[in-house]
Parts: sequence; structure tokens; C-alpha cells
Amino acid sequence: MGDTAKYPVLPELSTIDFSDIADVRDLVRARVRLMFGPHEDAYIDDHMEAIARLFSGRHPGYQAIDTGYHDIRHTLQATLCLVELLSNRHISGAGPKVPLQDFKRTFVAVLFHDSGYLKAVGDNRGTGAKYTHVHERRSCRLVRIHLSESGWSPDDIQFVENLIGATGPFADLTKIEFRSDMERLMGQAVCTADYVGQMSDPDYPEKLETLFGEFAESYHYQRIPKRNWPFATYEDLLRGTPGFWGSFVHRKMTVECDGFWKYLENPVTGRNPYIESVERNLASIRRQIGKLGDRNRGISVLRAAKSVSAP
Repeated sequence: MGDTAKYPVLPELSTIDFSDIADVRDLVRARVRLMFGPHEDAYIDDHMEAIARLFSGRHPGYQAIDTGYHDIRHTLQATLCLVELLSNRHISGAGPKVPLQDFKRTFVAVLFHDSGYLKAVGDNRGTGAKYTHVHERRSCRLVRIHLSESGWSPDDIQFVENLIGATGPFADLTKIEFRSDMERLMGQAVCTADYVGQMSDPDYPEKLETLFGEFAESYHYQRIPKRNWPFATYEDLLRGTPGFWGSFVHRKMTVECDGFWKYLENPVTGRNPYIESVERNLASIRRQIGKLGDRNRGISVLRAAKSVSAP
């Protein structure tokens, strides 16, 4: 389809500093310019700076993000994954072509999809992880306020909210009543970027214990008895992760998202750095499981799918 001088090739994920919004912004801008040209890309800075202000506590109404896993790194990982998906799709010539306005709306959706973990000023009980079970709804409320203040139309705001709703673990994209084929397509893109962005994180195996802590805080906040938790311990979560990928995520990607993840493969190099990273992570997790011995091996894939489902 072309050469690597013309089409940007993603660096190894392990070399990208996802805590540095400027580095990720440069990678995003290169791909956006490939799709739409160098014109009118100020919105990239505007929206990425808005989410940086929110997550760092520089917004007057919100505290800095205090969740251990769902932080700015995860948001930027999902954001870059989305833009890589769409730019690879653009290079491949797949249709329908994504209009600039729809890309902008999708870009905002992925940036704000986990903003519901933020706590308002004065909310001093626990961390934002307590809102795990309702964070998509809270994200929609926050982005609605933000975009209304920015002069976005109700139709544009609804588009963004529908895409954020598509990232929920209990959202079945085959049953969501998207308002157009393009809205559905972008919902599939954001859902793909959210799940793959999470599980391709080079530090994902080491972060699973932190992720379990977020789930546990949410269960406590909801006053769910521990006997009813899908996973009672971090060890249970660890054991369930390969099944979560092989069953739950695989169905989401192939059925609900209609195979959108095929665009993770770079059409120039033929490499798929995201799936390569996921496979390395799963190999590492399996090694950790192997060190645990044979305790509690009866955990079911169904329980895994119900628990590890809040990227």
C-alpha cells in the first residue's frame, strides 16, 4: 500500500511513555494528518488538554484521578489504539470513509470514556474505583456537561454518549440501537480500542493486582457480600484472565465489533504490535499462574467474563 516513509509506523508499545500526553499527542497528530491532512487539527490539542486538566485535578469541579489502574495512562493507551485502528483502516482503503466530524466525535468519546472514575470536589470517601459499576453513565454525564459548555449540538453529544456506552462490559453491541451505520462502526472502534488498549499494556500483568483492588472497592461500596463476588481474590482474577481474553474479549471483538480489530495489523509492515503485546502478556500471566500450583483451578470462564470486564 505504500512505504513507511509516507505512512507512520507505530513504535514498540513498551517504548511509548503513556504518562506523557505530549508524546502520545505527537503520535496521534501524525495519524490524523495522514487521514485528514494538516488542516484544522487544533481540536486534538483542545480535547487532549481538557482530559489532562480533568485527570490532573486542574478542573475546578473535580479532584485528580485517584484510581490505581484507570488513570491517564489507560485513557491514552485506548486513544492511541483507536487512532491507529482508524488510520490503518484508512490506509487499507476500507469503506465507508470516516468523515472528519465523525472522527472528532469518536476521538472525544475515547478520551472521556473513563472520566466517570473522577470524583467531584468534596467527595472524600474512598477512590473513584467505587464507581466502577456505574462509571460509563457518569462518563456520559461529565462529557455532556463539557461538550454543552463547548457549544456542541445535542446530536453530536448523543453520538459521543452512545459510543461511551458501547464500552460497558454488559453492553452488547449487537443489541444497541445505534442511530446510523457510522455510529455503530465508530462504537465498534471505540470498544475495540478500549479492550485491546488495556490488555496490550506492556505492564498489564503487573497491574492485575491493582485492577482487582478497584473491583474490590466497588463491591464493598455496593455492599455485595464477598461470597457473591465473581472473584474473591487477586489469585482468582489472575487465573481467570486467559479465559477472559479467549472467550469474553474474543467474542466482543469478532461478533459484537464485527472483526474491527483486523485493522490493528499495519497494512504497510504486516505487523500487529497490539496483538503481539497481548500474547506476551498472556504468556507472562500463564507463567504466574503456573507458579501458583493447582489451587482453585475450577474457576469458570463465565465468572471470568463477569469480573474482569471493566477496562
